[in-house]
Amino acid sequence: MKELTGLTRDRFERDVVPAYEPVVMRGVVAHWPLVAQGRAGLEPCLQYLMGFDGGQPVDAVLARPEPTRAFSYKPGLDGFNFTHDKRPYAALFEQLWRYSHFPEPPSLAAQSALVSDALPGLDRANALPLLDAAVAPRIWIGNRATVPAHFDDSHNIACVAAGRRRFTLLPPQCAPLLYLGPPDYAPTPAPMSVVPDLHRADPARFPLVAQALEQAVVAELEPGDAIYIPPLWFHQVEALAPDLNILMNYWWRPLAAPQRPDDLHLAAMRLAMLALRHLPEGEREGWRALFGHYVFGARGEVLAHIPPGQRHLFGDIDAAQDAAQRQDLVGRLKRAADGDGGVG
Repeated sequence: MKELTGLTRDRFERDVVPAYEPVVMRGVVAHWPLVAQGRAGLEPCLQYLMGFDGGQPVDAVLARPEPTRAFSYKPGLDGFNFTHDKRPYAALFEQLWRYSHFPEPPSLAAQSALVSDALPGLDRANALPLLDAAVAPRIWIGNRATVPAHFDDSHNIACVAAGRRRFTLLPPQCAPLLYLGPPDYAPTPAPMSVVPDLHRADPARFPLVAQALEQAVVAELEPGDAIYIPPLWFHQVEALAPDLNILMNYWWRPLAAPQRPDDLHLAAMRLAMLALRHLPEGEREGWRALFGHYVFGARGEVLAHIPPGQRHLFGDIDAAQDAAQRQDLVGRLKRAADGDGGVG
């Protein structure tokens, strides 16, 4: 995987994001007090975090100490292999401390808590210089565990504050090789592979994984390192330290139009699956061609026959036009739900 050091915000915005490839950024948060406490050990780090604890319960997951240690599907895909609850950090930290004395403890993690709510002030004490302060971080705290390959539709910077993490990244084109579960039924909000660990995949059950791994890039991050993960890149994340691993990550998206969020990607994909699934194969191929043009192909000279001011959805739209398009789509979906004329 490509690696950079001494990265500035200007260089990150100019060179990293537009390239649409993952990049390891060594030492970019080595100055964080949280990193120093993580290096000091389990107890000093947890005591430091308790100094910011607001007492709010956070989402926690617990799984048996299976070989892959993955928060994943059950073998028959009829559920998930972990329990889920909400607990305050004080209870979670006490359990992590107890588990540190077990030779093979269960996998325990509090995942994706919004730092400003759960640990207020920690984000200001440990700021990421590559992004605007308005991008709110989330924190992941746990012992050794794996999150199977999945994708997000946002840009992502993930910073290792304690422990070690191994990232295996694959481009979106690997989707047919990764044995993906349903997008509306996954262990996390992100669509995920049913393979608990790509590097331990059973070749008899999952023969295509070997082809996917030929296209993978892998990096191991130490405290103070960070990684940029572009939208839609699949990533398997392994927390490797036996007792404590801490990650702070930042998801963000550009605005679709001024004052309008860029938030329709997964909804659009699920709606397309609903709308086109019942069609005969020939008609589905027709829609594939039209999506190729309207969604992905209509750029530049292809649009020369339409005056720039008359391109509507083919061109740039402002917040009012964006809102009107969304409202029209909402109306069509409501009529379809009511059985009143569909969405055509």
